[in-house]
Amino acid sequence: MRYLILLLLLPAFLWGAKILSYNVYDRNDRVDVMLTFDTPYEGVLRQNRQGNTLIIKLEEAFIDAPKVKDVNSKYLEKLTIAPQGEHIEIVAQVSQDVAMQASKTSDSYGLRLRFMPSTAAASAETPPVDETSLAGLPTKSNSEFEQSYYVVIVIMLIGIAILFWLKQNIAKRTATMNTEPKTPWLFNKTAKEPKPTQQAAPTKAQTDIGGGVHIRFQKSLDANNTVAMLDYGTMSYLVLLGANTILLDKFQDNIPVTQNDFETLLQSKHRELDGYFQLAPTQDEAFDSYKEKASGVY
Repeated sequence: MRYLILLLLLPAFLWGAKILSYNVYDRNDRVDVMLTFDTPYEGVLRQNRQGNTLIIKLEEAFIDAPKVKDVNSKYLEKLTIAPQGEHIEIVAQVSQDVAMQASKTSDSYGLRLRFMPSTAAASAETPPVDETSLAGLPTKSNSEFEQSYYVVIVIMLIGIAILFWLKQNIAKRTATMNTEPKTPWLFNKTAKEPKPTQQAAPTKAQTDIGGGVHIRFQKSLDANNTVAMLDYGTMSYLVLLGANTILLDKFQDNIPVTQNDFETLLQSKHRELDGYFQLAPTQDEAFDSYKEKASGVY
């Protein structure tokens, strides 16, 4: 974005002020041509007359495309504005007794070219513009428009910097979220955990499976089912792993620390395990009651 702004401002730095618009005002005693610039015009105006043709040269100014205007006034018949290298050339077809006077607005954003009879132009107390600079015309060095122009550019640059900073932070957070380990649903960190108590030290049988979950003991019951004791935080869970994952029991105290302790625990649960494998389809309601009871907090 900032490169685009610099690209848009580049013509102004290289060639000066750009003509944004022009208007022709046909009066009874004169014709005024008003030029509007995008920046204060501080260039030099020169004019040269060749019969009924006035050639006006605006240095340090440019325009996107040539402009042609038929006025059909007794003071000005036709006006042409065309770019010529690093300056603009304005060609005015006027009557023999018509002269041109130039003056800038107080903020230098506007330039008026007035075409009027030579006698009226001579009576007006204005300095000649031939081979002279417009610097002698009344101007305001520190206009409010110029200050507003720079304020807008500064605000745009600040906004671009803020957007870039937000983009960098969002990218960092997204990368952090993608690298964090996913916790199994059974051990969701948002769930309320009991207060920590003294727990037996991990044994060699424990295996880390990610997300802070460790396998303390496990034993295969058949080709499709395995009973395991998992550690998560300060709790241990007795889980039946198979076609469905069933939570059989939770432990915070009296957690088995040896394989023999685990085998003893399984012996105490053998009736419940046998009942699970012997469940018929008509016993689904009783099995759901068992799961609700087994998953309760002890």
